[in-house]
Amino acid sequence: MMKNLGLGTVIGCLSFAVLWVPNASAQEVSKQQLQNCASIGNPLQRLVCFDKLAAGEAPAVADGMNSQQPSTSSAEQEFGREHLADQSEQRPDKIYVEIADSQRNFYGKWELVLTNGQKWEQTDSRTVPLPDDGNYYIERGVLNSFFLGREGDVRRIRVRRIED
Repeated sequence: MMKNLGLGTVIGCLSFAVLWVPNASAQEVSKQQLQNCASIGNPLQRLVCFDKLAAGEAPAVADGMNSQQPSTSSAEQEFGREHLADQSEQRPDKIYVEIADSQRNFYGKWELVLTNGQKWEQTDSRTVPLPDDGNYYIERGVLNSFFLGREGDVRRIRVRRIED
């Protein structure tokens, strides 16, 4: 019994000592390495740089990381970016329109025809009157949504363009 207790004590002390011995393979991170990682503009590349420092690996030079661009455009890389394709060209966030014809459908939602020939329909369930003498605008919202509003009125309705 005493022999087992002594062996357990020795094993426990050795394992405790091993925990306190500093890791010989770990490098000390210099302030310059941290500044190099912090100067990287791309958030993902900056995170990768800090992760490599924490793992003890030598990160690549910051200038090399910023200059890397995807070399080929594949279907996998373009997946989900369809709505981002037209981001480079300037699109107006708000246009002023004149309503040529407006009527309510069976569900009580507005169906609009503009003077430029575009057709729009209401998608939300708000009840907003659309007088003929109003100055109307269609404004872009988030996630490819659009709103029809009237100047001087805080109310607006969500609309979508109907394909002709």
